[in-house]
Amino acid sequence: MHQHHLSRKRLRGGFLHSWLGDRLLAKELWLPTHNSLARAWLVGFIITVIPFLPGQVLLACIACLLIRGNLLLGIALQFLSSPLTAPVHLPTAYFLGELVRGRDPVEVWHHISTAPRDLATGSGVESLYLGALILGVVGGLLGYAIIHHTWRMPHRKLRPPEPKNPVV
Repeated sequence: MHQHHLSRKRLRGGFLHSWLGDRLLAKELWLPTHNSLARAWLVGFIITVIPFLPGQVLLACIACLLIRGNLLLGIALQFLSSPLTAPVHLPTAYFLGELVRGRDPVEVWHHISTAPRDLATGSGVESLYLGALILGVVGGLLGYAIIHHTWRMPHRKLRPPEPKNPVV
């Protein structure tokens, strides 16, 4: 980041700092800590799972600024939502949305396999967004919990205990 002249010192007093305030300079936004990464995953994953959302990166940046999540992870998560992942992501969201709406899983699976273009038309859009929202919230909460549970805090080195009978 320093190669591109992005540092807290250079950001201070600039356009973004005057517009966003000291929140832009918070260390949690730029340095990975277990709290900032977990918060970024929580909001970033929800935003990336919602299909056809224009401006995902901008929304993820705003969300990370609001909750002091790591900006870099929030932005990176948005690249999970791409045309390469759509063949897996969209039918899964649609299938879950249809199940929540009370449809038969066999019929839903048959419909997905025979008419995949119907996912983005009519009532399919409602199921698609409902399933995506559920996947996003569950995935965000799971990621948040996993990051908090697995992150290892650096252990402080303790001084060795003093001998009880000092040698003089």
